[in-house]
Amino acid sequence: MLCGSGAFAPRSMTAVRAAIALWITLLTLVARAAETAPPGVLILHSNQRPTPAQVVIEDTLRTVVPAGFKRPVQLFSEYLDDEWASLQTYSAAEAEFLRDKYGQRNIRIIVADALPALQFATKFRDSMFAGVPIIVIAVARDRVDRASLPSYVVGNFEDNDPTPTLQLAKHLHPATTRLLIISGADERDRLWEKRARAAVDRLEGAFEIEYLSGLPSAEVLRRVKEQAQGTVVFTPGYFRDGAGQVSTPRQSVERIAEASPVPVYGAFDTLLGSGIVGGYMTRYEDQAREAGAIAVRLLNGIAPTEIVTSSVVRVPMVDWRQLRRWNISDNLLPSDTIVRFREPTAWDKYRVQISIAAAVLLVQAALIIALLVERRSRRQTAAALDESQQQMNLAVGAARLSPWIWDTTMRNKILTPTRWKKRPDISQEQPLPFEDVIASVHPADRESLRRAAWRAQRTGEELDVEYRVVEPDGGVRWISARGRAEGGQSMRLLGVALDITERKAADLRAAYDRNALRHMSRVSTVGQLSAAIAHQLNQPLAAILGNAEAAQKMLGRENLDLTELREICKDIISEDHRASDVIRRLSELYKRGDMKMEPIDLNELVRGTLDLLHTELVVRHVTPVTDFVPTLPKIEGGHVQLQQVVLNLVLNAADAMSNVKPEQRRLTVRTDMNSVDVRLYVIDNGSGIAPEHLKTVFDPFWSTKDGGMGMGLAICKSIVASHRGTITAANNAGGGATLCVSLPTSRYA
Repeated sequence: MLCGSGAFAPRSMTAVRAAIALWITLLTLVARAAETAPPGVLILHSNQRPTPAQVVIEDTLRTVVPAGFKRPVQLFSEYLDDEWASLQTYSAAEAEFLRDKYGQRNIRIIVADALPALQFATKFRDSMFAGVPIIVIAVARDRVDRASLPSYVVGNFEDNDPTPTLQLAKHLHPATTRLLIISGADERDRLWEKRARAAVDRLEGAFEIEYLSGLPSAEVLRRVKEQAQGTVVFTPGYFRDGAGQVSTPRQSVERIAEASPVPVYGAFDTLLGSGIVGGYMTRYEDQAREAGAIAVRLLNGIAPTEIVTSSVVRVPMVDWRQLRRWNISDNLLPSDTIVRFREPTAWDKYRVQISIAAAVLLVQAALIIALLVERRSRRQTAAALDESQQQMNLAVGAARLSPWIWDTTMRNKILTPTRWKKRPDISQEQPLPFEDVIASVHPADRESLRRAAWRAQRTGEELDVEYRVVEPDGGVRWISARGRAEGGQSMRLLGVALDITERKAADLRAAYDRNALRHMSRVSTVGQLSAAIAHQLNQPLAAILGNAEAAQKMLGRENLDLTELREICKDIISEDHRASDVIRRLSELYKRGDMKMEPIDLNELVRGTLDLLHTELVVRHVTPVTDFVPTLPKIEGGHVQLQQVVLNLVLNAADAMSNVKPEQRRLTVRTDMNSVDVRLYVIDNGSGIAPEHLKTVFDPFWSTKDGGMGMGLAICKSIVASHRGTITAANNAGGGATLCVSLPTSRYA
């Protein structure tokens, strides 16, 4: 037996040690699991079941904390049942229960809802969750000494002073003469009576005050029903009445408000909707939001000592339905009042339907207005069109225009112009076929009319053409037609025709007169040069005469020198050519007729003109100087007309130097070129042109010379313009003037 028991002892000790090791391992694993679990927040409510205030607080916390922390977090809630079970009796057991229940939940924060929960949490924090901070919510600041609270207690305290609510009731009911204040039998209810008595002492004015404190609910309701007008009831509700019946503040207030014939005011926002008018209240949602923000900061590692406790701001809150019930004007409410349960207006209820109906009405009204405006606009447009048509008819009649319409889809017919309708062979009712119009056109102009009509119809360009029409009696009339395509799919051309026969005749007469004037100007200039020209002819004639006399004498000699005789004959021929050149140039200047366009070397033209004027320039003591570009391109023009331009410019320059000393009279003739034209410069060192006359120097009949006609430079300008060139005048910096003629080269002419 002894041996058997000695053998058993070591085996039992080994088992015990193994069990202890296993237990320690399990505890270690549990502790590690608790440390790695998401942080937990334990909400302790003082009451036995959720009240409206606690529902708002918990719902808000469960929304704000996860949203603010942005990481996994667990929220738990417990109800301490302070109404039925005294925490002084069962608090230790409750603390042990909570420690066992949430020991593995990694509780990091305790939220104490109301004073009993705060007292319980501060007493048993270390035994339940050592080192965990406590957040206060829904605790009146007059129930605790905040200076004596532990440093790990943070949060916001509510202000439950009823003074602002009583002042609001007095303001909204100016005829109030009596106040009825109702409270319960619980310790918290008796505190409200104390607060109300202190608030009444602060009110201005004389009121009859009655307190109903700690009475059974049936007695309270009976007394409330007896209240007369002029009375205002204030009650925070109660948890326990004088008969020991437990309820919530909202349930007691609902019964009081239902029985009261006078307005009732309360202290909490959860009482709105129970029948009270309102009051100054600390909203539980605001308190819960601030408590949730503090919880997020603590979870993020902020120490409780760094968080400052404060009181949540109270705001006036009213029930809109009670305002209507007691005929209270919205204008009497403070500007920051929160109005609950406002009944939706017709707009709020039927916004979509009203919007649709309004939209339909607006659309209908807009359509009606648009139709009226359109009708008025059409009337105005019709009137304007009538007026415009009348004005157009007057303008067309005054301008002697003939409207026409050509439509190729109508078998190439063109509406007959009014002037053509006078012809007896053309019907005044039927459109004139286009081929008949072509048949009446001069053969030389038919193709150009066809091309112009085709181009206007196909490209949309404006039709602008002049052509001749052969009349039945053989006469020819000129017609100017202008028009455009109607556009779109239409193939019609619209336009007007104008008989320009008289204008063409006037243009021909004007051209004839210009040519005659130019010819007269040349003849006049040659007449002025008659003495110089006679001198030029006398020189070759005298040379011819001298050579002929010498040849005659030589023929009388016995020994005839044929070589010398040949030289004499050669001189005679040369001088004869020289005289004939002078006569040829004179005959060209005297010649009349149409301008013949031919390639011209401007340098040679200037040299020939200067040769013709040589004697005249010598007589006037003018020294000509030439500065020519040797490779000057040729120009297209009339030789005689361009020579007249050079002749006039050189003589004008010589006249401009009449007041200059003879030895200083210098005339420079220069040619130049660029990529598109050649230029002729005639430069003198005379007195120049007055600045105000630079723009009028080329006008007809403008002259500064005594007895001058004023047509020389005007004729030069017309000749240059007919050659598509330009002529300008400018004063020189050192005195005198420069006249520049620009003419296009033959490839640009």
